[in-house]
Amino acid sequence: MDFRKKLAALLLALAAPAALAEPTGSTPKLPVGWYVTESAPKRYEAGVDTSAPCEGSRSAYLRSLSPDEAGYGTFMQAFGAQDFRGKRLRFSAATRVKDVDGWAGLWMRVEGPDPKQPLAFDNMQSRALVGTRGCKRHEVVLDVPKEATTIMAGLIMSGTGQAWLDGVRFEVVDESVAVTDLLASRPLVASTGPAGLDEPTPVAKNDQVPVGRVGDIWFNNGRIMTAKPYTRRQDGVWVSILSEEIFEHGIAVTGTFGQRKVDLLVKAGTSLTRIEGTWGEDLVDIQLRPDALTMKWGRLTRQLLRDKDAPVDSTCNRYVTTEGPRVLDLVDVCGAALSTRPPTAQLVLSFLDNGFRRVVPPRNFPIPQPPVRSREALNTPSVSPPPQ
Repeated sequence: MDFRKKLAALLLALAAPAALAEPTGSTPKLPVGWYVTESAPKRYEAGVDTSAPCEGSRSAYLRSLSPDEAGYGTFMQAFGAQDFRGKRLRFSAATRVKDVDGWAGLWMRVEGPDPKQPLAFDNMQSRALVGTRGCKRHEVVLDVPKEATTIMAGLIMSGTGQAWLDGVRFEVVDESVAVTDLLASRPLVASTGPAGLDEPTPVAKNDQVPVGRVGDIWFNNGRIMTAKPYTRRQDGVWVSILSEEIFEHGIAVTGTFGQRKVDLLVKAGTSLTRIEGTWGEDLVDIQLRPDALTMKWGRLTRQLLRDKDAPVDSTCNRYVTTEGPRVLDLVDVCGAALSTRPPTAQLVLSFLDNGFRRVVPPRNFPIPQPPVRSREALNTPSVSPPPQ
């Protein structure tokens, strides 16, 4: 099957009226090649809707059946990657949502020989669809490496509500279209002054390329740039420059960080990513949502809300605490840290190293100080007149 025939087959489900007809008195018929996966049985359903499509004569929908806000479901398809290897693939669709309490978005995932280690991934969580929104075309753009085996794509919804998509397109695009990959390698360029036009663009080494960030702490598959950086040994153990070790056991992260014992669990896969357990003698409870971030350790607490109008990169969420025009606390969460399958050790150490006390950003409005009540501070000392 050549490239054009492959695309035609992928779009058949949303282009053939007969194939999408809804039989009377039966379960809504899904488009050919599409199916539903969910966090638990009978929490979501998908079907075809002809009432108010964004484009064309019908749309497909994903709807929650349970009031449980912790669940998630996807309306998706999977296909072989052989026709797209070495190319940049854009998955786009017109979408709308109604009463989504949680978040929704398009998603696409490129897998290789090891399904547990995706080669590229984006689920729009950093630009999620929430509440009720009208028709708008959205897109996910990923590079498909030569070792790719499978591509999966679809519509995801976490929590409750209903989401629709139609006008589905899969297109090979050139490098002028930016990728939205949460796992993409982003070169770090040192700010060393202006460069001449004939000089090559500086590109960071592989071990210096971040895939995620929490605050100022960035990480990739082999390094976590905490105050005392950790690197990953060949046996999978993370070790700091002070020889402290961190171990990963599925969703569990144990070891030593900052001279304190770490025993934490990372629970993800829905609109809530939660880190809970102990660090030292105190309890840790970190909750990351699309709209809020709460960080608790012992008696210390940071509570921040997402600033959706913040001038940040499209792969980042900015969480802030404000008082009038003043920003009292700020944390950016970016890239793989926003994934529904975040790297556990990197996420844990990045959050722990950010600390649990407020961090006032630079160049902020000054915080007024209480008035001075000392009479001495108000009295102006007498000054002798200059000699004649």
